[in-house]
Amino acid sequence: MGDLARSCAETLPESAREALWARGVTDEQIALYGLGYINRTLPLGDFPENFVQWSSVGDRIEDSIVFPLTNVLGDIRGLQFRHVARDRAGYMNYIEVNDEAIFFGLGQAAPHLWSQQSVLLVEGAFDVFPFQRVFPGTIGTLTARVTDPLFRLLRRLVARVWLGYDMDDAGRRACERCQRQLSSEKIDARVIQYPRVQMVGTTKLAKDPNELWETWGDARFQMEMRALMGLNKETSNA
Repeated sequence: MGDLARSCAETLPESAREALWARGVTDEQIALYGLGYINRTLPLGDFPENFVQWSSVGDRIEDSIVFPLTNVLGDIRGLQFRHVARDRAGYMNYIEVNDEAIFFGLGQAAPHLWSQQSVLLVEGAFDVFPFQRVFPGTIGTLTARVTDPLFRLLRRLVARVWLGYDMDDAGRRACERCQRQLSSEKIDARVIQYPRVQMVGTTKLAKDPNELWETWGDARFQMEMRALMGLNKETSNA
């Protein structure tokens, strides 16, 4: 998977880069996370047969941005594919194995987990980017739950977990469930309650970090999230 991710990162076109900018991703983050691009055809390489078969189904890898999924050591053990066109909703995940924690941004967040003993969990990859500029220990868990491999990792590495899942019913239920699970292991689990802000030009309320970033812009998002998490106070007391 690592070879494929690196090959895709070398072919990221300007159109895909512009789509990422519009969703709050900086050039520095594109490089940090190794984001890439693919359009139906796999590059030359020796890939697992089950992945070759998986990727050939339908339009899974048509005109798509490639998000490498890593373990805590930073090894690429899976990939997520999202179509460049935003009106083509949904995403596709391919993960090699399920015997360890493998998520978006885990390898990049790992130094913060070790040094600060804290982590922020959000759902999707695009939720990671605006928050990573506020809180480097941010991980996209790909779904609103703490899996057993992640639970074992958190129990070993951190003392505090911020739960930043979406403001819809599923996300809030997940926060409550995860808070109970983590608190049972004496981990300080804190649920983030995002402000209910109307998105520009619609009657829709922003429900996740990426939508808040799109509504507020970078400066206000950082200011609001730092205040919400008490980071300004912690910094001033350090």
